[in-house]
Amino acid sequence: MKKYFSLIKASMSEGMNLFRISTKKQSTTRKVLIPIMIALLIMSSVYSYSEMIIEPLVSTNMEFVLLSIFVMFTSFLTMIEGIYKSGNLLFNCTDDNMLFSLPIKKSMILFIRVFKFYIFELLYNSMFLLPAVICYAIHTNPKPMYYVVSIIGLFIFPIIPILISCLFGTGITFISSKFKGKRIVQTILTIIVLLIVFYLSFNTESLLQNIGSNATRINDMITKLYYPAGAFIELITNYNALNLLIFVGIHLILFVATIFLIGQIYFNINSINKEVKLVKTNKKYIIKTNRPMKALIKKELSRFVNSTVFITNAGFGLVLYVVGCALLAFNFDGVTRILAEKAPSLTPEYINSSISIIVLGLMSFTVLMTSITSSMISLEGKSFNILKSLPIKPYTIVKSKILAAILVMIPCIFLGDIIVFIGFKMDILSMILILTSSVLLSLVAETIGILVNLKYPRMDAKNDTEVVKQSMSSSICVFVGMGLSGTTIALLVLALNNEIPNLVIMGIFTAIYFVIYIVLVSILSKTSVKSFNNIVV
Repeated sequence: MKKYFSLIKASMSEGMNLFRISTKKQSTTRKVLIPIMIALLIMSSVYSYSEMIIEPLVSTNMEFVLLSIFVMFTSFLTMIEGIYKSGNLLFNCTDDNMLFSLPIKKSMILFIRVFKFYIFELLYNSMFLLPAVICYAIHTNPKPMYYVVSIIGLFIFPIIPILISCLFGTGITFISSKFKGKRIVQTILTIIVLLIVFYLSFNTESLLQNIGSNATRINDMITKLYYPAGAFIELITNYNALNLLIFVGIHLILFVATIFLIGQIYFNINSINKEVKLVKTNKKYIIKTNRPMKALIKKELSRFVNSTVFITNAGFGLVLYVVGCALLAFNFDGVTRILAEKAPSLTPEYINSSISIIVLGLMSFTVLMTSITSSMISLEGKSFNILKSLPIKPYTIVKSKILAAILVMIPCIFLGDIIVFIGFKMDILSMILILTSSVLLSLVAETIGILVNLKYPRMDAKNDTEVVKQSMSSSICVFVGMGLSGTTIALLVLALNNEIPNLVIMGIFTAIYFVIYIVLVSILSKTSVKSFNNIVV
């Protein structure tokens, strides 16, 4: 038993620090305080939203609806995040060979994988659930058993979403393992699942409107649809020890059953994914050489294509842009009907006359929050020293990463642009401005990404998931992109409300982002070499 605890402890010590900063001198205080400060910031924001939701519920004595909403919401977030994270956490681990050689049961290895996933999601969920639990307690002054049930609930709620994520991830990996292009198939399947989830989430947002007047209906729908939410609300409103035991028992049984089911094919999938096939051939091989920039770009593109979690995380926004443009062009009536329900002023005529500005808003939201370069330095890992030893200028290496990211982004964005051009028969000047904006936004997003990643690299990650999803640079780029896109959309709406002509708005938009890009390039040229050389592995 002691060796199992040691193994779990060793596994937990790797990859659980979300915002690890690699510097020459790492301060323990800094490593501890930064994650705590970010967590407290998120929790304070969630608490503010909880206050907004619970206010209309107080007058109807249905404050518990706040908890049912947040249980459903956090479970949904966990499932979305876990669908594309589980594949890498379960099947693409670098320490498989070492663990399989140890005198421990293989089922224990699988348990450790899932348990590590559970601990991460427990911490993640608590940032959203704990503020809601506190908000409810402040407004209702519940009995002591409420706190006991809530603490148990915090540990229980991540289980079902994680199990669903693991099943999806295993299924996707299993199907993709049957094809030659495993990575490509796995990526396509993952993106399809995420698009379906996104579509469902978009159509369920209407449930949260008019919470005060529809509280009973919303609560009934959530509690009937999702067992953990219903059981939890029943326990805090009408506590029963037997129901609590059943609630915990069902989750534990599901956990064990899921581990058993995944274990039936887990090791076969792992062996297939790591299988190396030798092909006999009599062909003569000629070694081709490329120019440094071309070789570096090919290396970055190959690294991107061979990482499912990298493609899914960085490419989902691009897919979303293409889908959004397709919906506008080919299902205009359906889109305008949905928008009119949310904002009556958005009539079909108004949307049609402002379509170029709407496309810019959609583009800024999806492109600015898509930063491929925010992970490119960190993904070099221990091989970064080899990169530094090459007879190539650091600034050339940095530029190659930006260019590789642009080569991934531009075709996707141009595809969405062309769909809109055909669907709405835009004039030449509007098309030129939109295409120019597509290039500028991509350059701005990727230049910001590489600047942040040079400043906050994470070179000790054990897999791609830790870099792409659990690093400071990727988190900073998401928040920066969110701020830039939010500001851009707000300014576009303000310009439309002031009846400024569309072409003028687009010209100003292009000019602003051209200036932003020039400033970013100036900063990059002055700081990139020093930042690059300061990175120590």
